[in-house]
Amino acid sequence: MQEDIKLGIPDMDAIHEGFTVLLSRIQKCEPETFMPLYEELIAHTRDHFAFEESLMAQYRFYDSHEHLEEHTKLLDEMVYFYEKSKKFPVFGRSYINDYAYDKFKRHVVNIDSQLAMFLKEQQISRETVHDALQ
Repeated sequence: MQEDIKLGIPDMDAIHEGFTVLLSRIQKCEPETFMPLYEELIAHTRDHFAFEESLMAQYRFYDSHEHLEEHTKLLDEMVYFYEKSKKFPVFGRSYINDYAYDKFKRHVVNIDSQLAMFLKEQQISRETVHDALQ
């Protein structure tokens, strides 16, 4: 994973790494595996967002409203292009190849970084964050 999107919260970084690995697989896949991998990316993203939302609720993150709105927007867009690509695969390929990483990176840098900074300021340890996953 690129250093410029690492947040210094190991569990968040691991989830983000999982997204980039899966995205890379989709970008290189054969047409017959595109839709199943896209479904996997959506499921991964839902889990990713649920994890962050549990952290925000558990630690009363001050800017959770904006963060939650961003999650809804990104996931809705991802699902929209997935549904479109059922009839027109080019829509899904275009989203995956041309937009998905940039949108992910913007989210990490502009939104997730605020949550990571908050967790660090609260001196929430790796073990504490890891326990929230369970």
